[in-house]
Amino acid sequence: MDRPALKALLAEIDAGRIDLIVVYKVDRLTRSLADFAKLVKRFDANDVSFVSVTQQFNTSSSMGRLTLNVLLSFAQFEREVNAERIRDKIAASRRKGLWTGGNPPLGYDNIDKRLVVNEAEAAIVRSIYDRYLETGDVRAIIAFAKDKGWTTKQRANGKGGKPLSRGPLYHILANPIYAGLMRQGEDLHPGEHQAIVTRDLWDKVQAKRKSNTQWSGPKRTPTSLLAGKLFANGDRLTPSHASKGGKRYRYYISHANASPANGKRLTLKADDIERSVVTALDRWIENPKSAALNLAKADAPLAVLQHVQNALENRSEDASHEHPASGMTRWATVIRRVEITEDTLAISLDVTQLLQEADLQDHFHPTCTITERASIRHCGRERRFLLGDIEHKHSPDPAIERLLASAHQWRKAWFDDPNATLANIVRADNCDQSTVSKTIRLAFLAPDIVEALLDGAAPIEINAEALKRLSRLPPSWAEQRRLLGFDQQQ
Repeated sequence: MDRPALKALLAEIDAGRIDLIVVYKVDRLTRSLADFAKLVKRFDANDVSFVSVTQQFNTSSSMGRLTLNVLLSFAQFEREVNAERIRDKIAASRRKGLWTGGNPPLGYDNIDKRLVVNEAEAAIVRSIYDRYLETGDVRAIIAFAKDKGWTTKQRANGKGGKPLSRGPLYHILANPIYAGLMRQGEDLHPGEHQAIVTRDLWDKVQAKRKSNTQWSGPKRTPTSLLAGKLFANGDRLTPSHASKGGKRYRYYISHANASPANGKRLTLKADDIERSVVTALDRWIENPKSAALNLAKADAPLAVLQHVQNALENRSEDASHEHPASGMTRWATVIRRVEITEDTLAISLDVTQLLQEADLQDHFHPTCTITERASIRHCGRERRFLLGDIEHKHSPDPAIERLLASAHQWRKAWFDDPNATLANIVRADNCDQSTVSKTIRLAFLAPDIVEALLDGAAPIEINAEALKRLSRLPPSWAEQRRLLGFDQQQ
């Protein structure tokens, strides 16, 4: 329906300058039943007749219309079969590594239907790959390309030759053709053309692209639900994140120099803060009677007080049936402000939103503040926020698992061979002697300590870095527990 000549014909019909349309065969007009139905309706609206000189049918009778529909059905079938054959042919060619036509990418020219390397452009592609692998900064590469005057592929029709922008640059970084490959669907096949970059370099760039990729799909519910509500000593903490190994880590960070921890900019794990807030609120609402007294004014009628208590009991019961991960979503609309200091967590609630009883709002306070003891602890290179005497349960640390596995592997290699030395182990595993000597001592940790480390039940300060930095490890299991803080846990 988008053919220029057909559009011109329809314009003439709408202008009333056409009485009769003559075609050689009906499939010259269209091969789609749906499109033909639209055209016939338009013809009828303008009193236009339709004739096919090689096919005899009369659309004024039911049999004539049936004949026409059969002819169109076969025409549509022929078109679809041809399209399938072409797609199959292209797929088969790509599986063989053949170039199937189209505009060649930057770095190649199309010569005799084959991709041939354009050395001047190929040097640009190699530089782009090297710079991205080194920095991962697309904006810096775009600025560098602008200074160098690099442009997109210049086409014979005059198109292209524009400065490299984000879209073309990402297309270059993702195109497997540069590694000597042809893509068919999700599969990559060796191509018959010469590669511009090595497969190893291309794979490393794809891994870096994946780790740097941010969400670009449909808009999701914000994960940092305390955004705009979280403060540390009056300084607003804003959401941030980092990606490593394809996993996203969320944080809340301060932007002023003054913060609760030794005057430096504060960076706290979002999971720690949000879990502490939910835990404090769930613990507060576990005693609905006491919570209701906090919310209601002193002169509130007994019936209102009972009503508030029932509302809080229902909310507490709903919380008991929810998944722990949904706690922040449940409380987010109720929280007005969260203030943290070196030793406290203060949560201000919108009581009207909490109770959803606008008719009774004269009998209870508009806001309520819940205060809990809290602390900010140093755990290796990061700081963790903990609520009072509650130790957050955390998942097993893969880095600790790998560290303990290496310790026991090296211990076994040392003990199984009477002639083995640390130097032999270092050479066999291609690592430095300092790492082996610091790690191998962990094979002598107390069994209950090892079990707690693998279950994620160790003190929150203990991580892989902390274990590797131990200056000594006592042979006594009791002393080990005291050194690592396990005796305090018990």
